Amino acid sequence: MTANTSINAVSTEQAFLAPASNPAHGITPEQRYRMIAEAAYYLAEKRGFAGGDMAADWLQAEAEIDRKLQGQERPPTDIEQRVRTALAGDPGVIAQEVRAITLQAISHGNLDKEALKQMMTTVVQAALQGSAQRAKQGTQALREALRGLDEALAAAAEAAQLAIQEAAGRTGEFSRQGLKRATDDLAALESLLVETLADVARQAQGNLKATLQDVINHARASGTVVGRRVMEATGQLAQVMARTAHDQVEAGVDALRKEGELLASLIVGALQGIAARLRKAASKPRQGKAD
Repeated sequence: MTANTSINAVSTEQAFLAPASNPAHGITPEQRYRMIAEAAYYLAEKRGFAGGDMAADWLQAEAEIDRKLQGQERPPTDIEQRVRTALAGDPGVIAQEVRAITLQAISHGNLDKEALKQMMTTVVQAALQGSAQRAKQGTQALREALRGLDEALAAAAEAAQLAIQEAAGRTGEFSRQGLKRATDDLAALESLLVETLADVARQAQGNLKATLQDVINHARASGTVVGRRVMEATGQLAQVMARTAHDQVEAGVDALRKEGELLASLIVGALQGIAARLRKAASKPRQGKAD
């Protein structure tokens, strides 16, 4: 049994006997369990998986995660309001507006997978609510909103690729593990989107539920915009990583966290540039119509 398997299997019972997460924090019990498992793994990794007590690691990790959650605010309600407002407006610009809202949320939020999924869930649920308020064209409005989300994630994937490429060239600042972790997170973007859509679809009803399920089926069968962008990015990154692998060093847990923070800042910088480019491109048709 590997160390990771051991930690994740430490005590499923403990996770469900422990106090449930507060829904106001936007964290489900399953998400809380994964956060604790990851934190416990890092504790064991820090001592080289030698000695120690896995149950004690779990309890310590649980306490740390709960302290963080106690200080965590609910995801900004203005995201929900802005998405619903976009859904109530001109159907022709719904995708563009949802894309802009999502890009802004990514740029100002946490870039880890749990935070990204929570942000996606917020956007999809708000889109579902906004679509339900439209007497007509509700399903089409929902499809447009989901297209905007998909395009925003594709832009985030492009930003991540640019940041990882830059980091790979800065061999004194980034390690093999840090770059691999970032690349793995990038590769998981499409599956994270599909997983989020499936979670929200379970709560939906009627035509909107059917529309969500249709989008999910199409994504699984034919892929998504973000999926195609991720495939291209990871292919190019594999070549970059292979060229620089011999120059990269190993890093400890603390170093990896610092690398993650630095890489996140690089991604945000790249994403802001991409968002500005998209805004400029989107404004041209409107200017043409005004002329």
